[in-house]
Amino acid sequence: MRSSIMARTGYARLCGAVCGAALALIPVLAMAQDAGGGQQQAPILPMPPVPEFKPLPPGTKPVAPVIGIFNTQQIMAQSTAVQKLQTELGTRREALVRDVRAEDGQLQALRQSIIKAGKAPTPEQQQELQKRVNADRTKFGNRNRILEEDAQVALNQVQREMQQIVSAIATARGMTMVLQAGTAALHDNSLDISDQVVTYLNQALPSVYLPSATEDPEEIAKSGKYPVMPFQPADNGGE
Repeated sequence: MRSSIMARTGYARLCGAVCGAALALIPVLAMAQDAGGGQQQAPILPMPPVPEFKPLPPGTKPVAPVIGIFNTQQIMAQSTAVQKLQTELGTRREALVRDVRAEDGQLQALRQSIIKAGKAPTPEQQQELQKRVNADRTKFGNRNRILEEDAQVALNQVQREMQQIVSAIATARGMTMVLQAGTAALHDNSLDISDQVVTYLNQALPSVYLPSATEDPEEIAKSGKYPVMPFQPADNGGE
């Protein structure tokens, strides 16, 4: 089967669990200004001749494509595994925010007690306070990293299963090209296989494995002991 599955989707950001970092685009070349403040003209460079490329003889024409369309956002939104994941990651994010706020309150109270004492903080007090702040940054930063990586571990399972299902549907229906819905300006609804993908995805992967809140995904990866049991929320009634 020569199906070409053109599906490369980013990890979704669920319930604010994952914070994206924007990359600044750095121009390769900057316009230089001369002493008078004007812009310099682009340099005139040599243009050596290149070999002439002659027309090719007629070749085999490709067969007419059989196209399919699928909508990743729709599939993710209707995935039972993703819905369970959203709930769990939201709970973990809320716990992290509560802990950060509680620690910040304690630090503020400590600073106020020093001020109320009517004396300048001693070097020892300043050092202890800074050590605590640094430790908090490390601790909470690490917890946030783990939360982001937990989401990646879980969503990667959904991505991989979805790609297998899209490929299987394409093969079964003789499709030679499957496109993301967002890449097609217009398409007939009969080409859309999203509903079929959702049905099979929920059958094959109703839940995903999610490391516990106290586990570090990087340490799990280093151990080589990859878990196989899917994540089950504690309050799902034993489903």
